[in-house]
Amino acid sequence: MEESKLEKRYTIGEFRKLSGLTARTLQYYDEIGILTARRTAGGHRYYQEQDLSTLQKIVSFKFLGFSLGDIANFIHKDIWNEKDSLIFQHDLMKRKREQLNDVIRLLTLAIDQMEKGGILHTDIFISMINHVQMEDHHKSWMKSLVPAPYVDELFNRVKSNQEEIEKKAMNLFSRIKEMAFSDPTSRAVEQLVTELMEPATEVAGDDLERLEKLFATDLEGDPWLFPYPFSPEEEKWLEQVMMYYSEKEKIESGEA
Repeated sequence: MEESKLEKRYTIGEFRKLSGLTARTLQYYDEIGILTARRTAGGHRYYQEQDLSTLQKIVSFKFLGFSLGDIANFIHKDIWNEKDSLIFQHDLMKRKREQLNDVIRLLTLAIDQMEKGGILHTDIFISMINHVQMEDHHKSWMKSLVPAPYVDELFNRVKSNQEEIEKKAMNLFSRIKEMAFSDPTSRAVEQLVTELMEPATEVAGDDLERLEKLFATDLEGDPWLFPYPFSPEEEKWLEQVMMYYSEKEKIESGEA
């Protein structure tokens, strides 16, 4: 047979350069059977041109978010009738896009704060990023404590004004860190407490006190879900401050 009629072969090194993948990745794809190398009579591994087409399918499926297990099932199909899988990936990619938009918004907010001379506290930023990453888990956790429709309503209220809420939160949390361990009775701390309660009241409304008690109890069993933006010492100081003004409010209203 003439050489021109033979399908072109690629050594492992040649195929790796063409694909941009590492030798270890190619070996792993071989091991799980989604891109299997052939072997010469002497035992040397090689690929053919048709393997480039298979690789393009793998890359495309991975870009769409499919697992390697799913890809193994899809890879050799000429006609794809997996409508439910497409719908699932469509919804998943939309959710990822929303999360990316949220992260970009937080990064922009952080950059803006630093450009204005503010300090970006790592704990605060990580806490806010966590909220984006774990939003679905936060919803599930809250729905285990209060009715699902109410949880959805709370999150919708936040979404409708999320950028403004995040801007206020980053600013307030930063000021709390800067003022930590100050005299709780000072005018500056009192003003800070007032500002801190405003966004919470806007979102939770009349249910704020009930939710605070409920979450304060149950959060102890799920601390990994909500990393605190404050150190234990700062948190203890803040609890003392909030308790002081809560008691003060009761006295002034005649409830004490």
